[in-house]
Amino acid sequence: MIQEYVISKKDKQSYLILYGPTWDGASQVSKHHLAKYWAKLGHSVLYVESQFHLISFITRMKEAFRLSARFIFGPNKITNNLWIHCFPSIFPYRSGVSFLTNSFSLAINQFIPRILIKKLCKTLELDNPVVIVGTATALPVIQKLHPKLVVYHCSDDYSSQPNFPASFKALEEKLIARSDLIICTAKALTEVKAPMNPQTYTVTNGADVDHFRSSLDDNTEIPAEIKDLSGPVIGYVGTVFEWLDFEMIAKAARAKPEYNFVFIGPVTTDISIILNVPNIHMLGSKSYSSIPNYLKGFDVATIPFIIHDVTLRASPVKFYEYLASGTPIVATRLPDLERFENLVQLVSRPDQYVESIDIALKDKSTTAVSKRLAEAEKHSWESRFEKIDQLIDLALEKLESGK
Repeated sequence: MIQEYVISKKDKQSYLILYGPTWDGASQVSKHHLAKYWAKLGHSVLYVESQFHLISFITRMKEAFRLSARFIFGPNKITNNLWIHCFPSIFPYRSGVSFLTNSFSLAINQFIPRILIKKLCKTLELDNPVVIVGTATALPVIQKLHPKLVVYHCSDDYSSQPNFPASFKALEEKLIARSDLIICTAKALTEVKAPMNPQTYTVTNGADVDHFRSSLDDNTEIPAEIKDLSGPVIGYVGTVFEWLDFEMIAKAARAKPEYNFVFIGPVTTDISIILNVPNIHMLGSKSYSSIPNYLKGFDVATIPFIIHDVTLRASPVKFYEYLASGTPIVATRLPDLERFENLVQLVSRPDQYVESIDIALKDKSTTAVSKRLAEAEKHSWESRFEKIDQLIDLALEKLESGK
């Protein structure tokens, strides 16, 4: 655990995290934990969430109202050193309408953030912050600031995602060229980005190990909605999006009607192929604090991704969280997971999915659980962020020396 303490003014650093995932969403990923890590160490951190727009009030109404309130009344102070804020955009950048994704519409979308983020940094006394960028759409904002360092924290290959506009690729290339440091969350992702900037490194994702290990505590209760299910529970935690192999899931559920396939998380894509399968249970979003309770009720935890450019370059946070809970795991064979082949059932073809689940259901011995927990200890967020700190320090030294 990181002990919170006050550091000297000389050592205190300012960090601006631009366009991270919604702060109070069900999923907590690297940027959430990174902000908390730096704040606990005594640094000043402003976390700016991804923008919302008018269509957000239709597609994610509750969240959009929460974000708009934060824009009007924020920033929200989370701790002595950590503030959260959000800004609107006029046009939905990922609308699929080409004229809404050009440089002119991007400039309009970033007009308000460009002005207000600079003023906000001054108000909060975040002088010359280290800027951590989550997406290339933040580029116009960076150009208005005077950052000490620009770090592109690249967690997915968005330029390969079909729901991102074609213009994003060129925009990301500009961001990579402008960045002093690029940190990718998977080696395969680094291999794609490194030719554009030699200061590109890999720091894979991790987990809040203590939080997820609590699923093994005797006083952790399994929620009734899965405790009362008859038969093994095959679970998934995370956003239900287009990366999931719904055809494989539907076939497995029909082949094993005595198994319960449970999904915890928001649905953001068409799931009609699995909606009418009786032993598939869509439970929706749950609070981050309650996820260990659900994991305790899982007999097997899964990552049933399809194989394409984005998933092949991904480092799923949920894998490390599953590992920390001690739960047997079945996952699509992703390059980032192959080094854990002795601890997880990796699926190379859809027809192997059911067989792998059956094997994982028998992998519950004390020895097997202990091995998963021991491996999880090596992948704490703290260990990841210490490496990020080292890379940032090195990049700052290079800038100061002019190398």
